[in-house]
Amino acid sequence: MFVDPALLAHPQRRLRVSSNENKPMIDHIKAALAIDARAIIGEAPTWDAASARFLWSDNAVGTIYEAMLDSYGDWHESGRWSVGRPTGAAIPRVRGGLIVVGGTDLFLLDEAGHVTPFVHLDADANVVKLNDAKCDRQGRLWTGTYAHDLSSGLGALYRIDPDGTVTTMLEGVGQSNGLDWSPEGDTFYYIDSFAHTVDAFDFDAASGAISRRRTVVKIPVGEGAPDGMTVDREGCFWVAVFGTGQVHRYSPAGALLARVEISAPAVTSCAFGGIDGGDLFITSAAIEIPDAVLPILGCSKEQVATSHTTPGAGGVFVCRPGVTGPPATPFGG
Repeated sequence: MFVDPALLAHPQRRLRVSSNENKPMIDHIKAALAIDARAIIGEAPTWDAASARFLWSDNAVGTIYEAMLDSYGDWHESGRWSVGRPTGAAIPRVRGGLIVVGGTDLFLLDEAGHVTPFVHLDADANVVKLNDAKCDRQGRLWTGTYAHDLSSGLGALYRIDPDGTVTTMLEGVGQSNGLDWSPEGDTFYYIDSFAHTVDAFDFDAASGAISRRRTVVKIPVGEGAPDGMTVDREGCFWVAVFGTGQVHRYSPAGALLARVEISAPAVTSCAFGGIDGGDLFITSAAIEIPDAVLPILGCSKEQVATSHTTPGAGGVFVCRPGVTGPPATPFGG
């Protein structure tokens, strides 16, 4: 195995490593802790291009964070809002402010912290709650649920149009998680963490319909659980693998191309941002994982034993992997 010694002093640069000339080269990247937020469940990283700010949430306590660059070029927390309920994601709106998913509701949040109800899903809030969310290029919001007790098959995936119309896109979901679209907008990627898969669908941009589901990545049980994801401008997708402290980059065909490492095992999601779109933001959790949950996640006790105590756990990590990604598409409503 060959590693260029000159690269070892630059942990955010790309390291090309291969021990077999017949296998594709895999990049190894180290991300640095940028914001030591100590979030219980840091999630839903989002780059708001209109305001040049990075947003993320602590799903466990309902806090939405904002970060900006300071005059020294470092990221720092510049604001926060507490909405008093678990939150799956907070996404910019075309009309200003944010749309937030939490429980079984979608609500609007203005810069002063005022909350306005928008849509209530026809789902039992005592059984399920919303998780990750993202908007397609047409400004429609996609979000999904999972069961409070982690029972499999009780979740669903929804599409919420700008006028508030709710369409159920998938049922029988274990834990709805990461989602994104290809640069061409004709492929929709989706993660059900309990299935340990990243699936692709044909996507009809005009109607918002999905079809022809197929699995492009299957993460073996015991090697972590796929969580949040993002797609770069080259069409490759990046998946946070919970329990491993790694984000994996895959080709559209599912070939592993890169691993990004952070110091915290409970890596939750990732998103591109920054002024040039070249920063990869990675969120993490500082939570002790109950033993009963480990078989569902497919993680070993050893993988997550220090998930709540490791330095940087619950923080936001950043690297520049040499590719760029688009900002968040604002919600059209």
